[in-house]
Amino acid sequence: MQALLFVLLLSSLLQADIQTKNCMVGDTNIQIQTEKFAPNNAGIYYINLHSDESTSVEAVQEYISTEGGIFLHLLHKEERNIAFNLNNTDYFFDPNRIYTAKGIKATLTKNATYTKQAEEAVKRFADTVLAQLKNPKLIVAMHNNGDKKFSIKSYTKNKEEAINAAKVYINTAMDEDDFVYTTEDKIFNHLKQNKINVVLQKKTGFVNDGSLSVYCGLKKIPYINVEAEQGHKEQQLQMLQILTQAISWYK
Repeated sequence: MQALLFVLLLSSLLQADIQTKNCMVGDTNIQIQTEKFAPNNAGIYYINLHSDESTSVEAVQEYISTEGGIFLHLLHKEERNIAFNLNNTDYFFDPNRIYTAKGIKATLTKNATYTKQAEEAVKRFADTVLAQLKNPKLIVAMHNNGDKKFSIKSYTKNKEEAINAAKVYINTAMDEDDFVYTTEDKIFNHLKQNKINVVLQKKTGFVNDGSLSVYCGLKKIPYINVEAEQGHKEQQLQMLQILTQAISWYK
């Protein structure tokens, strides 16, 4: 059965319209790959920003091969952070922490060192990523995490992410690592009704860490993050399938 599913997915990928854009950050080349599956549903984008989160890539490719959609993901070394050298200095940044000026400065400082030149180089890359999201109606980010390292419980009272959460719904029958994070009340309610772990981001007062969810919150762009433990492909697919109705609201 798994072999058959792989063949079907490979066949659908061969039928997809795939385009690749090369971006240099210092001495590092990062590819932004865009895969379009009919129907494209213009304005609805699926995106993966961490190259080491391969389960989410497999899940969304399988999902949109039948549902249609536009999927962007970054291709470089299979690591969370991106390394580059500029003027003989090494820098590192998290590609999901670069969509505000405050976020760029914080991620460079946290992971190595900050300079104005490095900030400008990373900002050009962030602007290039955002430019691929033309007139977005909805952004669906795809992420993976490690077992109990980051979970829905991270958003509960007195935990590190609680400051960002307006509401949290937990289904104790689900793995705590599998959950959805959204900026939209109606999506939160839809998932709660379907007994899916879900977090609603605050409308204001969330931490400006430069993440895509923060960017979308500031720009009033509807946003969903489908988060699952690495290796939980079927669980991530299930969450996408339950989101199908909600995604259709933005078509």
